[in-house]
Amino acid sequence: MKKGRLTLAVIRPAWKRWAAAGTLILLCALLLLPAGRLHIEAPAWWPTPTIVVDPGHGGYDPGVRVEAAPPEKDIALQISRALAAALRNRGFTVLLTRTDDRDYALPGQRGRDAKRTDLDARIAFAEAHRAVAFVSIHCNSSPEAARGGAETFFNPALPGSKPLADAIQAELRTIPGMSPREAHDGSAYYLLQHLTMPAVIVEAGYLLIPSDRVRLTDPAYQRQIAEATARGVTNFLHQWAR
Repeated sequence: MKKGRLTLAVIRPAWKRWAAAGTLILLCALLLLPAGRLHIEAPAWWPTPTIVVDPGHGGYDPGVRVEAAPPEKDIALQISRALAAALRNRGFTVLLTRTDDRDYALPGQRGRDAKRTDLDARIAFAEAHRAVAFVSIHCNSSPEAARGGAETFFNPALPGSKPLADAIQAELRTIPGMSPREAHDGSAYYLLQHLTMPAVIVEAGYLLIPSDRVRLTDPAYQRQIAEATARGVTNFLHQWAR
C-alpha cells in the first residue's frame, strides 16, 4: 500500500446517477425548444417570452432631420422606451438594442459599411436572445406622402411577420386622428431580410409632414403609439403561440 494521504472514493447509487443525467437531459431539451412557438400562458416557472425592441438609428446616424424637431433617432428612442415599459407591464421580458444615443459601427466606419455593421449587431443581439418578436421603431420621411400616419412594414417571406404587422397596424388605427393605413411589404429592408423571428418595422409617422411632426414630438402621442404597438404584439403572440 502506498503511504501518504488517504483518498476516499464517493460511491453513489446507480439510480441517483441516472436520475441526475435524466434531469440534465430534460433541462437541455426544454431550453432548445423553439422560442417562437412558446405559449404565452406557459407555467410560472418558465422564462417569459423575450421581445426585442429596436430604436432605429443612433450615434453617428441621426436618421431623418427636420428643422425645429429632434432627430429621428431621439424620437425613436423615446417611443421605444415607452413600448418596452408597456410590454413589460404585460408580463414580457423586453430587451432594447440601445438604451442611449449609440450605434454599433466599427471605429472609423461610415456610410454603407457602417450601417451594415450596425444592423448586423442588432440582428445578432435578437438572435442570441432567442427573441419571439422583433419590433424596430422609426419615423418616416417620404417627400411624396400626401398624408401622414403610422404604418408597419413586414417581410412576406418571414413566417409570422405579416400577422405581426397586421396586428400592430390594427391597433395603430384605433388612435384618434390616425390615418387608416395598412401594413405594407417591407422586404427591401435589410433588417427584415436577415432576422429569423417574426419582425416588423413601425414607422410612427412622417417627420416631413407638419401635423405628424407636432404629434411625434408630443410625449402623450409617443405613449399612444407605444401602447397601440404593445397591444398589437400581445394580440399576435396569443394567436401565434397556439
